Amino acid sequence: MKARAFVHINASGIITNDIPLFAESIENNNQINFDILYKLLGISYPKYYKMDNLSKLGFLGVELLKQQIDFNLYKNGSISQIFINSYSSLDTDVKHQHAINKSKLPSPAIFVYTLPNIVMGEIAIRNKFYGENLFILADDFSPKDWYDLASIQLSTGKAEAVLGGWIELFENEFDLRLYFLDGDGENGAFEIT
Repeated sequence: MKARAFVHINASGIITNDIPLFAESIENNNQINFDILYKLLGISYPKYYKMDNLSKLGFLGVELLKQQIDFNLYKNGSISQIFINSYSSLDTDVKHQHAINKSKLPSPAIFVYTLPNIVMGEIAIRNKFYGENLFILADDFSPKDWYDLASIQLSTGKAEAVLGGWIELFENEFDLRLYFLDGDGENGAFEIT
């Protein structure tokens, strides 16, 4: 089970294709500051600042992945997304509930992110992906299960490539293991773990 490229982001660092990156984006409390990472990547996408933290995490992971993969090589609609996590959108749900408790008029800007699949929508809009999307809730990440789902997309011709993996965020805990597969899924150099 190998991927063509991968990105791993958690509180202790950022790794793309086995290479550590952007140590300066890690603060003294051993947390990655997403906004500093956004600036370091030199991205100009004003909608980023409206996103919830789960969407920011996925968005930044894909931006890092784009440094390894040229998505333009895949025709429109041919990249599917499959993500898994255990907390769903709980981080944003808690903020939404706090807003209700305080003012009884919660912001629609928060409400829109109370579904975990919105991260896939943000990624699809930014990159013009029109492929199938699947967001699964599970207690933990099973590389084999994720790979099997991705392989189905590839082997049935529903996608030329699959992007996704584990994306978890709640309060100050986060972990993104983002993989990119194409072809038969065996042409990659990086183990899916």
